[in-house]
Amino acid sequence: MAKQFVYDDDGDEITAWAESEAEAVENARSELDAAGVDLSDDEVRDRIRVIPSPQRIKSSAEEVLMDKRRRGGIEAAEVVESGMDVGLGTGSTTAWAIAAIGWKLDSGELEDVRGVATSLQSHDLARELGIPLTDVDGFDGLDVAIDGADQWDPENPHVVKGGGASHAREKLVDSMADRLVVATDDEKRSTPLSYPVPLSVLPESRNVAQRWVREMGGEPQLRYAEQKDGPLFTANGNVIVDCDFGEMDDIEGRATELARVPGAQEHGLFVDMVDSVVYGTDDGVDHVEF
Repeated sequence: MAKQFVYDDDGDEITAWAESEAEAVENARSELDAAGVDLSDDEVRDRIRVIPSPQRIKSSAEEVLMDKRRRGGIEAAEVVESGMDVGLGTGSTTAWAIAAIGWKLDSGELEDVRGVATSLQSHDLARELGIPLTDVDGFDGLDVAIDGADQWDPENPHVVKGGGASHAREKLVDSMADRLVVATDDEKRSTPLSYPVPLSVLPESRNVAQRWVREMGGEPQLRYAEQKDGPLFTANGNVIVDCDFGEMDDIEGRATELARVPGAQEHGLFVDMVDSVVYGTDDGVDHVEF
C-alpha cells in the first residue's frame, strides 16, 4: 500500500505521498525544505502512515486521492467503536475508512476491533494497517459494515455496487451487519438510480443471461478485463454482465427480475439495505440517514 507523510506546521498541513516509504521520505523532505521546516529522517518516518494505493484500486490516482472521497471515508470510520466487529467494504472511498480505522487502532483510540474484508484489496490494506481480520464464517453477525457505492439514492436506502466485481461478497457481508454505512461522494448520487447494474453469472450462462436482460428492456455488456484478453472473472470464477436499464423507477421489481436470470449468482442492486450515507463534498462532509 502507499505511504503518506503528514505534518502540521502551525495550522498549515504539509503532506507528501508515494508508493514506497523511501519515496515518501524523499518527497516529504522536498516539501519540508520548500516550507523551511527542519525534521530529522526519524521524525519524518514517525509521521508516515499507510494510505490506499492507487495502484491497487480500480479507480485512478486522481479519484483515490480526491479530497472529497478521503474526507467521506475518514468521516465514515467515526461510526466504529472499540469492541466492534466491522465489515470492511471495497472502493476508493471505503479504502480511506479502512485506513482511518487502522490509524485509530495504532494510536490506541480504538481497541479490540475485528474486521471481515469484502475483497482482496480491502484485506491487504487492512492487514498492512494492523486491523485483525477474521473470515466471514467466524462471525454470526457484525456491528457495522462500511462500504462504497457506484451510485446512491439520497431519497431511498438503495445503492448500485459491483464496479469492482466484488458485489456478491459485499452483499453477504453488508447483510450481516446491524448497520450499513455507505462512504461515498456527492458526484455519485442520483434519484432514481441509473447506473448499469453488474450481474455476476456462471461463464456458461453469459449468453442466456444477456438474452434475458434484453427481454427485460436492458442493454447487457459482458465486462472485459483491462490487462488481459477475454472477460473479467470474479473471485468466485464468474463473469460480469453490466446491465444498463437507464433510470430505474421500480428498484424492487428490477432486483427481483435480475435474481431470476438463469445462472445468475448475484446482482449489484442493494435494496433497502442502507442505514446511512456519509459523503464528501467540495466543502466538507454531509450525512443522510434512513
